[in-house]
Amino acid sequence: MGKLTVKRVDALRKPGRYGDGGTLFLVVEPPPSRSKHWVQRLTIAGKRRDLGLGGYPFVRLAEARATAFQNRQLARRGGDPLAQVRQSRIPTFRTACAKVEEATTWKGRGAESRRRALDRYCGPIFEQRIDQIRRADVIGILAPLMSEKPAAGERLHGWIRGTLAWGVANEFIEYNPADGIAAALPSGHRKTPHASLPYSAVGAALDAVAASGARAATKACIRFVVLTAVRSGEARLATWPEIDLEAREWRIPAARMKMGVEHRVPLSDAAVAVLDAIRPLCGRSGLVFPSDRDRPMSPATMVGALQRRDIGCTMHGFRSSFRVWAAERSNATRDVAEMALAHKVGSDIERSYARSDLFEKRRALMDAWAAYLTGARVLHAAS
Repeated sequence: MGKLTVKRVDALRKPGRYGDGGTLFLVVEPPPSRSKHWVQRLTIAGKRRDLGLGGYPFVRLAEARATAFQNRQLARRGGDPLAQVRQSRIPTFRTACAKVEEATTWKGRGAESRRRALDRYCGPIFEQRIDQIRRADVIGILAPLMSEKPAAGERLHGWIRGTLAWGVANEFIEYNPADGIAAALPSGHRKTPHASLPYSAVGAALDAVAASGARAATKACIRFVVLTAVRSGEARLATWPEIDLEAREWRIPAARMKMGVEHRVPLSDAAVAVLDAIRPLCGRSGLVFPSDRDRPMSPATMVGALQRRDIGCTMHGFRSSFRVWAAERSNATRDVAEMALAHKVGSDIERSYARSDLFEKRRALMDAWAAYLTGARVLHAAS
């Protein structure tokens, strides 16, 4: 029989730890809360552990004793009561969706459209704990949708992946089962690659743009995009407060990045020269490359400038040219080249440990790229 009684548990007010005998204790917290909760002290796999069994009066004495007894039996058989406690706290996919909804500003469709899509297609996994969801479950949801509606399937894939990424970040699961499944999905969802140029032709393309009749801001923006290998939208919306000319660095806010993470861009001498030349022409908006109305430049403006010079490349295609050049003509590692493009490198677990953005190595790579385009001589690229 335990030492505590229901009457005594209810009456205890003095802060401290009160044993019921064996491994069960009632803990009374000091003022002002004076709250009470149950703790069980067990030896699990040779280590002493404290397990929280819940607060009083929500967990009554009899229930705490019963749970403590079950935990002792499990520990004696070599089991891990702590693992069971952790599992009981892992949310379902439905709960995880709600948590992400509270904390995240999703890109694209509105919240109501997203909820309807998740409700409509994710029924098989909605009530599953997220640690029980496997790649086959996600593929089973996405494959039929992508066969019929590729765009809707792409969006749903992103929402499922984002929700499960929240689970990884909060250490409920070790990997994201929505990652690495593209090969198992219908090919209809894959996009046509952007038209690009051989890297050997990029310098001549920039010369052609420079000799065109396009506005100075348009030509400067195109040149800056190519030199920095960023997405055109990141440059079109760039503002002067984001740029540190003394440090030769540009910080793109997370809100403008595809991955939702701030990206530091090292600025080569050639990129800084573009900024120095365009600054006197800027208006009051703070935009680095404004339109003639001092507003953000339209994507069509840059595309039109390329088309008028018959340059068979999209703005995004220049990123591909850079990536091939980095692989074939530089000593940069894959991670450095991918980070220069603001791509995710490695799994979620790998990124949780490898937290460097390899900035100085990326600076050496971008300096070498600029030197290649402008004909300047450099010794080597990043390694």
